[in-house]
Amino acid sequence: MTQFIQLAAAFSGSAGFALAYHFREKRQILASGIGGCFGWLIFLLVCHTGGNDFLAGFVATVAVSFYSEAAARLLKTPATGFLITTSIPMIPGASLYRCMHHLLLSHTEQFRAEGEYALLFASCMAAGFVSAALLVQILRLLFTGSGQDPTRPAVH
Repeated sequence: MTQFIQLAAAFSGSAGFALAYHFREKRQILASGIGGCFGWLIFLLVCHTGGNDFLAGFVATVAVSFYSEAAARLLKTPATGFLITTSIPMIPGASLYRCMHHLLLSHTEQFRAEGEYALLFASCMAAGFVSAALLVQILRLLFTGSGQDPTRPAVH
């Protein structure tokens, strides 16, 4: 039951950020919500199968990046909007909050531990974004013969 609530929260959080990013079509908002839910589901599955939070964050970010690219192509919307809105559930906001809380209370060891976790998790997410972007470019190169997006005209 807890996982269902987490998935519903991931859906609604991503859909809410889609509204903040000026997605006005219902299908764009729905796609953002589904992407956030999908990313959190991947995160939970990797954690459940024995992976740690950092591996789960990396894998979920790669999955969300591919989802964002596909949704962008299908809905003719920039991929960056989907990438931002669908990755919202994975941002380590709670550990950042606890980090700042411990800083204000001068709890040095807890501050260091929470800050380290938040930085490592954010680094794993960044590595996931970069890895997925590289794979998309490689696939684009293999299937179109150029690294250029086939839906955009070439700039000379």
